[in-house]
Amino acid sequence: MEWEIFEYKTGTVSAEVEAGKLKYVSSGLERGFSARVILNGRMGFASASTKDEALSLAEKIARVSEDELDDFPCEKPARVKGTYDRRVEKVDSDYILEEFERLKSSVDRANIAAAKIEHVVEEVRITNSFGLESYEKSTLSSFIVEIVFQEGSAYEVCGSRSIEIDIEGAVKRAERLAVDSARAVKIDSGFYDVVLQPIAVHQLFSNTLYPSLSAENVEKGRSAIKLGDEFGRITIIDDSTVEGGLMSCGFDDEGVSAKKTILIDDGVVKSYYTDWKHSKKYGVTGNGFRVEESSIPSPMVSNVVIETEKCEDDDCLIIHSLIGSHTANPVSGEFSLECNNAYFKGKAVKGAMIYGNVFDLLKKIEGGLEGVRQVENTITRSLRFEGIRVI
Repeated sequence: MEWEIFEYKTGTVSAEVEAGKLKYVSSGLERGFSARVILNGRMGFASASTKDEALSLAEKIARVSEDELDDFPCEKPARVKGTYDRRVEKVDSDYILEEFERLKSSVDRANIAAAKIEHVVEEVRITNSFGLESYEKSTLSSFIVEIVFQEGSAYEVCGSRSIEIDIEGAVKRAERLAVDSARAVKIDSGFYDVVLQPIAVHQLFSNTLYPSLSAENVEKGRSAIKLGDEFGRITIIDDSTVEGGLMSCGFDDEGVSAKKTILIDDGVVKSYYTDWKHSKKYGVTGNGFRVEESSIPSPMVSNVVIETEKCEDDDCLIIHSLIGSHTANPVSGEFSLECNNAYFKGKAVKGAMIYGNVFDLLKKIEGGLEGVRQVENTITRSLRFEGIRVI
């Protein structure tokens, strides 16, 4: 019998704000074990509060499982900088209250509809019967805010692997967008050159493009692309070794060492991202992650770095974020999304919707603007596309 133990401990201190008032400050500690067992090429998985219980349950499941797996990885973790700040371990309710005061004082004309501040310390240890023993401690701080002004609204986000998050900057950006949107006007339907700012890029790509580059989705016929397909002047890299990247790590949730994988190179699809199971056919990329600590690993992106030529944003419909991106089709790439906090020729726009297919969209890319930003797992400039249908 072969086995794997995934042990995790997550400490969280957070605050939630509603209608400008502090709703609560909370702290919590979660820990547990997940186990995978291989018996005669069949894999069983279970999670529990103790290692022995998780192993016992996983062994029982393996005896009746139809899920195949040959072995577990045994690799030396990569050295990745900027993923841990010891100061986050000292965050308490007093520190959170100071951040709340910074939040309140950052608003001039508008109102805070909702906000959340969160600081997390996570420890992960993975051991298996093939000799793997990997341990990592990391930190993550995040902030999201929604601002309202009259009939206008906007939201912003920021994150950091350190204790420092740009609360003031995020609030100021959201307030400006909300104030502008209160006097937004409609524009005529037609085809426009469009600039998707980083939040919009992340929202669209994470629901359409990224799933199509998963080896599991390719294997199951849930991807519309194949190796060698060509999509415009764009390079897309999955890189869990980015210094200070929000999704950086020394190893994935199966113990595979952090790697840099070129998925699309100058418009040509070069590879897929894989977990350990699919790596035997598609190559090892170190992308076996868990949606939750107590769930089974599957192919997921880490930091997705988007590179393209530089360009300008003249006479473009500029879109800060999108509404309904989760309704886009992850297989076909089709989307129909409402623009949120958009601008055209310096004026705020309301009620506009963009239509299209993400794979056609990639072929229309003209370049990226100045300023790289990370939004969740996407690291990108604002991207400009030619001739997008707008209604």
